[in-house]
Amino acid sequence: MHQHRTPENISDHIALIITKTLRFFADTFFAKRYGHRAVVLETVAAVPGMVGGMWIHLTCLRKMQSDRGWIKILLDEAENERMHLMTFIEIAQPKWYERMIILAAQAIFWNFYFLLYVFFPRTAHRLVGYFEDEAVISYTSYYEQVSSDLTLNVDAPQIAKDYWNLPNDAKLLDVIKVVRADEQKHADVNHGRADSLDKPDRLTAIKKEPNFTKVNPVNIQSYTDANYHIYDKPLFVINIGVESSGLNKLYEKYGVNEAAVLTAYNPMSQETNDNDNKKNNKQLEIILKDQKLSYIRAEGICPDNKWPGEESFLVLGLTLNAAKDLGTKFKQNAIVWSDHSTISQLILLR
Repeated sequence: MHQHRTPENISDHIALIITKTLRFFADTFFAKRYGHRAVVLETVAAVPGMVGGMWIHLTCLRKMQSDRGWIKILLDEAENERMHLMTFIEIAQPKWYERMIILAAQAIFWNFYFLLYVFFPRTAHRLVGYFEDEAVISYTSYYEQVSSDLTLNVDAPQIAKDYWNLPNDAKLLDVIKVVRADEQKHADVNHGRADSLDKPDRLTAIKKEPNFTKVNPVNIQSYTDANYHIYDKPLFVINIGVESSGLNKLYEKYGVNEAAVLTAYNPMSQETNDNDNKKNNKQLEIILKDQKLSYIRAEGICPDNKWPGEESFLVLGLTLNAAKDLGTKFKQNAIVWSDHSTISQLILLR
């Protein structure tokens, strides 16, 4: 059974208490009517991404700065949650009183979360991370309920087949599995965002290779604090020194136990014109294809907006030595590499 991330400070404990309190009311009202629970709760779950995306958008307009890709991440999350709602409406038609609950819950939660996000964004993201942890637990219970009574395993709605590219004979169990996977990735993204707002010192996650480095300490700190966006469906974020369940799922999918984030942008961290960067990255992609390596498009986004995001590739099943060779070939100061633990490490190359 999925467990909550362990709270590390007062902010985390507050977020978890709020989550557990709301879970109590949901359990009391809905009991094991998981389909109806999903309809009501998904209307609330779609609020945080929209609030966060809107606030970051307005903040970036005021400060005339980059959003580092977070507007799209959060709005995509809101859209994904809305699609969960549209799917479960087809499965469990909400009753009139449940529609009234939806109206009240959305009105209250929108204003509460907006104020929380404006003044305490870290707590807001941690709260959503815990919400999504609870969603994984609920959908796991829903899956077990349907598995034990296959009369509940109705045909998947057409909207779900279209959205998740499910086969024509897909059932409710297939829908629950993909929705649960979405919720897990949302949990990873929001917990990761809360961690990045903390900006902890994660230099201990740098692998001591080489023992002596010529890389500027300021650049090392930027690489360490960066958000590495993995454009899977849905998107998730890798951070140095943080375990990633999104990466773990890709390991299972591709049958590998290691991966690397590689780019050919800005050799030696010298800002290079966009045409040359794209040309170099295309050469890297050709090598990956020639070697028949599986990869997913990614982007390394600098936390201090020193330069625009660097288009990258998450390469699955790439050994550390092979990853270092490719990084060196394209004159990179460092690469990001993950072993079976899915805890990403910064590997210095010079």
